Amino acid sequence: MSQYQFSAPPLSKINKIILISTGICFLLFSILKALGAINLVAILGLSASGLMNGLIFQFLTYPFMEVTLMGVLFNSLVVWFIGSELENQWGPRVYVRFMLINTLGVGFIFTLVNLLFFYGTSYYSTPIHGLSGINFAMLMAYSVLYPDRQMSMMMIFPMRARTFCWILAGIEAYMALFSNLAASWAHLLAMGISYLIIHFQTKPLVRMALNATFATRKRSKNHLYVVKDEEIKPPKFWQ
Repeated sequence: MSQYQFSAPPLSKINKIILISTGICFLLFSILKALGAINLVAILGLSASGLMNGLIFQFLTYPFMEVTLMGVLFNSLVVWFIGSELENQWGPRVYVRFMLINTLGVGFIFTLVNLLFFYGTSYYSTPIHGLSGINFAMLMAYSVLYPDRQMSMMMIFPMRARTFCWILAGIEAYMALFSNLAASWAHLLAMGISYLIIHFQTKPLVRMALNATFATRKRSKNHLYVVKDEEIKPPKFWQ
């Protein structure tokens, strides 16, 4: 099987909007923090207590809320490199729906667990935020679609995309279990939802949720299939 070297694609339209929105939120957070004003994370980040207080918009705003410059830079690079290629491959419609399903799915499960098991604890009021969840979902999708492409761990160690992704999943699982980080559980949720979407992409429910169309074999119009020929050209999905 031929190998494909990873290279940066052009920054796509939807991801440009995501990065601009993240940059604006980060600047507002930094300014308000320097002034000693309101904590923007408590408003735009996602927490069970915030939702119970009527801040329903947190379901959509929490991915854009970054609080460190390194977080903005690193996560923006992943959105640019991975997200732009996925958007160019799938098209803006499917790409946006893919991200919405992941964002809302993680938010709903995270909130439900906190309401049922952690009401009144610090977890109940601790928000999750940042692009990391979306990025982990993108990386999982990329590793399933292009498992043999070369990526670099820590920009040094080359390995297959599938191996790279599962190492990240292992790190997040360790942090979730032994460091008790709520964000790590959210990242694992995002990866799990992403895997299920890609794995069951030909199922009617997933196709309807993504509003995706598929090519069909000429021999049988009753069976849908995914074009995946890495020997000749990059695999194509949701055409």
